[in-house]
Amino acid sequence: MQLSKAWTGLDAWSGVRTWYRNHFLQIDPDQETRFQRSFLHAGRGRRMVGIVLLILIVPTAPWVVPAVFQVPRPAFESIPSLLWWMTLGFSLLSLGVNWMTQLRLRLIAVISAMNLSAIAYLMALRVTASHIGFDIPITVPATVIVGFGALAGLTARYNVVFYLLVTSSIILAELCLVAPQPSVMIDIFAALMICLVSFVGALAVEHAARSAWKDTSDLAYRANYDDLTGMASRAYFREQVEALLQVARREERPVALAILDIDYFKSVNDQYGHVVGDEVIRSVGEEIRLLCRRSTDVAARLGGEEYALFLYGADASDAQRMLGELLQRIRVLRLHDPAGQPIDLRVTTSCGMSSVPPGVTATRNDLLLTADRQLYIAKQSGRDRLCWELFRGGAAEADA
Repeated sequence: MQLSKAWTGLDAWSGVRTWYRNHFLQIDPDQETRFQRSFLHAGRGRRMVGIVLLILIVPTAPWVVPAVFQVPRPAFESIPSLLWWMTLGFSLLSLGVNWMTQLRLRLIAVISAMNLSAIAYLMALRVTASHIGFDIPITVPATVIVGFGALAGLTARYNVVFYLLVTSSIILAELCLVAPQPSVMIDIFAALMICLVSFVGALAVEHAARSAWKDTSDLAYRANYDDLTGMASRAYFREQVEALLQVARREERPVALAILDIDYFKSVNDQYGHVVGDEVIRSVGEEIRLLCRRSTDVAARLGGEEYALFLYGADASDAQRMLGELLQRIRVLRLHDPAGQPIDLRVTTSCGMSSVPPGVTATRNDLLLTADRQLYIAKQSGRDRLCWELFRGGAAEADA
């Protein structure tokens, strides 16, 4: 019976974690760090407001608060000076690191230390005031505390720790340090409700930010990648090639650009249907992507049955060998129909390639036009072959 209850508890905890991961986090683990940095970056303005307010309030509180709110000055004099200096010191330090969102953990540590020292200072003020007969309503420090917590703009896991520390500190101070009050339980309940509402609000803000981040990431992916193959889009490919060519010129590295086209693809669609046609496009695209062994290699679907491949650091012989092996792998592709039955279909591709040796300046359009010209030659020569050209900046050597 106890074992069954334990398993039920584990299942419930597993369900909570699954919901938290799928419905709250929403973002893939490999993108989580990028989101957190973006979230911290977006919260710089409101953190700055909280930091500046704290820097202004802490030094002036012993004089302004007694004058405005009639809090006895001895309440401030009884607070350990260390708390005053800690709060002011961490506030000034936070002012410096607030803009360093790339130092994520250091920023979180400093902001958390500032908030916790402010909590200790405020609760110490309530404790000392209570012992000289002046009652500062618990809602005042609780509201100020959660206000600074909201301005901190931290993510959920840190907010959980922050609000647990806040509620624990309030309960401990009210039960053990504050002078006995008849309404102590009501005060604790009011403070806890303020903390709970603030915590839920912080989670709602983060959830909205995560949803917006996910939507933006999805839109960026759809703009830069092809849905069917997962390869780069034409526009993104052109952008990447332009950037990589600049690096290649600076480092004097060879590059190669190839354009591939599936032979007689229209007849595949006519005979087998578009579902099989899509499978052919996916399968050929996957074989092309396998050639991208480095982060500087880029494969793209230009549209329809046409692909492009950019190989950074590959000279003419390397690129010719790699593309020859690619064409052979495509020839032996095994395809299946929607029912999973094998199809007697032989797929071939024609390929045109432009190779640029080290030290030769070539533009993106130079490579694309040269590769396209060689693709046309490959088709005119019988298809299912590679034709290539060595680009020398005005002069070219062609081969097939």
